[in-house]
Amino acid sequence: MGFDGEAFVKRFMEVWNAHDVNGIMAQMSDDVVFEPSFGPEPWGARYAGTHAVRAGVERNFQSIPDIRWDALRHVVCEDHAVVEWLTTGTPRDGKPFEVHGCDILTLRGGKISAKRSYRKSTL
Repeated sequence: MGFDGEAFVKRFMEVWNAHDVNGIMAQMSDDVVFEPSFGPEPWGARYAGTHAVRAGVERNFQSIPDIRWDALRHVVCEDHAVVEWLTTGTPRDGKPFEVHGCDILTLRGGKISAKRSYRKSTL
């Protein structure tokens, strides 16, 4: 049986919303590069490799304990996926937020080798 893109995206959303770090990491390749939608650089931040990605994901869940993503739409094929989402949450040191964004995923062998996140923002 070939790659089931719909099942992949469903699982992707489930593990992120469950804050299941092990489940999230199970979808990542060993050499994954993750660029979240926030950070000091124009691309946000960059985490390379599973140890760095795991630390970044754990830090995000600690900073925003109620964060969740609701999928608005997606497109997926064997080597790429785009998931558009609405994210909500309340940072420990801030006000509740609601923001639209998307993940652009590069897939290899059914795992995420690159995850680039983008979100709407105000200047």
